Formats: sequence, structure tokens, C-alpha cells
Amino acid sequence: MTALCLFDRCAHPGRIGLAILLLALTSFSPLDRVSAGERTERVRGYFCKSKADQIAFLMHRSRGETAIMAANAVNKRIAEASCAHFLPLTAIPGSEQTVMERGLVFKVQKFIFLPEKAEYWSGSVFGSLGGAASEQNI
Repeated sequence: MTALCLFDRCAHPGRIGLAILLLALTSFSPLDRVSAGERTERVRGYFCKSKADQIAFLMHRSRGETAIMAANAVNKRIAEASCAHFLPLTAIPGSEQTVMERGLVFKVQKFIFLPEKAEYWSGSVFGSLGGAASEQNI
């Protein structure tokens, strides 16, 4: 192999290839990896690995538990660290879904976190059907 010389300095070809590879890997942001049609946003808060875990988390929250207590209860029940607090991260939002369970209405949404493309769910308690059910019985 021959050395490459530029401006009176010579470098081994293997080092040049490594330098180009490192430059290529570090010059692209996670947003560059997103295909053209996807919008991203910065999100933070409590997210869970599955929709069912997120609904269980929201059920605990609707009973008056703090977010930390609700996440710990869900994680303990499934024996896995599913629900956790996330600092601001870039994510691709999915469509929102409305879920009704045990008289409560939840809005949940799937997010794909970049650059790992990991899927997590977020949501909120939207309302209660308890009042409407008692009025129908009258």
C-alpha cells in the first residue's frame, strides 16, 4: 500500500478510510434518517412499551397515584421495566386511539423514538362514562 500525501503530509490509506467512515457516521443527525414523509416532534414524560401497559399506568393515575407510583406499580406487576419517565427526545408520532375500559375513556398514542426506532406509548385519561351510565338507568 502507498501512503497518501497532501500538503506535505502523508497518511496511511487505512487511516484515511477510518477517518472518512467516522466523519460519515457522525455527520448525519437522527432526523436525516427519517424518510421524507414523516414529521418528528420533541416529546417527554411517561411512556410505556405497550398499549396495555400504558392503559394500566393511566388507570393507576386516575385513582390518584403519582406518576412514579403508577409506573412502579405497572413495572412490578409485569416484572419488567416497561413504564418510565423520558427526558425530551425526538420521536415520530403515530395516530391517536381512543380506548374505553372500566368506565374510563383514554387517549393513547404510539411514538417511535429516534434513532433506535423503539416503539413506546403515551396517553391521558380523557373522561369517565360513570355519569352517563347512571343516567341511563333512571
